[in-house]
Amino acid sequence: MFDNVKVGIIGCGGMGSQHARNLAKIEGADLRALADVNLDAAERLKREVGGKYCTTDPQNLFYDEQIDLVLICTHHHLHLPFAVQAAEAGKDVFVEKPLALTIKECEQIESTVERTGVKLMVGFQARFSPFMKKLKQSVPNPLVIVGQMVDPRWGDDSWANDPIEGGGNVLSQGCHLLDAICWLADSEPVSIYAEGGNLTHPKIPEITDSIVSTIRFASGCVASAIIGDFGAPALVGKGFYELFGGDKTATLSGYYNTPAIKFWGIEPQTFTMDNLPAELRDGNAAHGYVGEMEALISWVRSGTDPMEAAKVGDGLKATKLAVKAIEAIKSQVPQELT
Repeated sequence: MFDNVKVGIIGCGGMGSQHARNLAKIEGADLRALADVNLDAAERLKREVGGKYCTTDPQNLFYDEQIDLVLICTHHHLHLPFAVQAAEAGKDVFVEKPLALTIKECEQIESTVERTGVKLMVGFQARFSPFMKKLKQSVPNPLVIVGQMVDPRWGDDSWANDPIEGGGNVLSQGCHLLDAICWLADSEPVSIYAEGGNLTHPKIPEITDSIVSTIRFASGCVASAIIGDFGAPALVGKGFYELFGGDKTATLSGYYNTPAIKFWGIEPQTFTMDNLPAELRDGNAAHGYVGEMEALISWVRSGTDPMEAAKVGDGLKATKLAVKAIEAIKSQVPQELT
């Protein structure tokens, strides 16, 4: 067991900063290095949360023998090279979602992790949300799942819409929903079909920004996943999940703003922020970000396997679903996943 896990973070923007702030409050985590192409961003974060040094060169983190864990919070096209280099250097790794933008790249990361024996967690923090855990607990063997992640239109100049750096909405953000549906189904997906395409970004024809898909699981469960940036869902909010178990139903709406679950066939019939202990009532904890980092540090520090965490195979699965959904749209043929 480590006395403290010495952490290096690559990418000091939105998610890198959020993880750094959470790690600064977690016992056993020791922020050591912050890397960003914008040195000012790294230095601002260091002044806020601490750390030993800042750098514009991520290689310094891989060469630093004192660093145990590297968090990769960069644009998506850099996940593959940095994850492979970190693993080759013997560092445990956390990769923000998606693991990578192609199946081949995810498989390359997976093979490197398996060969080097390092630990790797993917940033699917919804698995640590008390609301998502309540859904899974309430309907453990769903027959049907409906999931939705829909935004107002992203700007054409957003890096996440760049075909190389971000991949567009379905690959960049939709992987969250696809991973959560697999986790809630607790079964392996065997096929996916989808309709959609590029509905809102005609100036970027290379990306797919919208899908309505059907996923079939080995258990017999079927799921509908709706992903895109074609509007603002006025009633249920950006994030919505519904699990049908035959004699009971659990519906989570408003996941990204004011999450609340309503039940049918289960008592009590509601679950809201008021049902949580005080320390979980802010969005950072309620959405799973705090629990995710706590589990990561515990895993690296003591070897305690966080069973609910997304590992490298889960990251591959989420990207594979997104890629195969896009292939189904183009081919008009259901795609097998096994």
